[in-house]
Formats: sequence, C-alpha cells, structure tokens
Amino acid sequence: MSIQVAILKILASHVSGRATLDSLKHDLAILSSSGDDWHARIKRLASRVPELDIFSSFYVLRDVEGWQITSAGREFLQALEAVTQDNLSPTPTDESAIRAEGELIVVGHRFKNRMRTPRDPEQGVSPRCRPFREPH
Repeated sequence: MSIQVAILKILASHVSGRATLDSLKHDLAILSSSGDDWHARIKRLASRVPELDIFSSFYVLRDVEGWQITSAGREFLQALEAVTQDNLSPTPTDESAIRAEGELIVVGHRFKNRMRTPRDPEQGVSPRCRPFREPH
C-alpha cells in the first residue's frame, strides 16, 4: 500500500483538507484494518504513480498545526482516480462473453413469423386451449 496515496485520500476526505499528525495516524490505522478492498484500491492507484512524492510535488503542505492537501493535490488525486479498475464498468468474464453457437436471447419481443401449433379443424381451437376430457 502506498502510504502517500492513502494520505492524499484521507486529507481530501476532510472538509478543510487539513488534519493533525495524530488524526492522520488514527485514520490510517482504521483504514489499514478495514480489509482487502481498501488495500487493493490504494495499491491500484499507487501503481499508476510509483515515483510519487506528495511533498516535493507540493500536493501536501506540512506545518506546526498538521498536514493539508493543496488544490494541486486535490486535482492530482481526482485525475488519478478518473479511470481506475474501481470505476470502470465490469467486463464480462470469458465464460459469460462466449455464447453457444446459434443461441439467441430476446426479451420483450414477439416475432411475427413464429411457428404456431396447428388447430384442430373440428373444434377450431388449438390443442393447448382445449378443455380436458376424460377418455370413455
């Protein structure tokens, strides 16, 4: 997990964009124990920027009151998250993308030239619609 990407995410989640060092540590501890989804997401984001340095890039400023994300840091994070695995529509798996040859799925459409059950000329009613009669 890239700690720097995680710090950007945490600071951006604060309304003011500012947090004390203790608050950052607390948020990082909570997020690091929140499960595999968080780790996977941060890892995917960090893999796009392996040489990231949030301080030399002026994405985060440090002072005696704490750390604060800059407008450049917010823009960078927004661009980083613009297209990731997390917000792409899911792609079908190989098995679901391949259909058996000749298989057709149509929902909500009536075909005009569909095959019909032949009618019984004596009764003029389809055998499926005939009332049940017991044999004599």
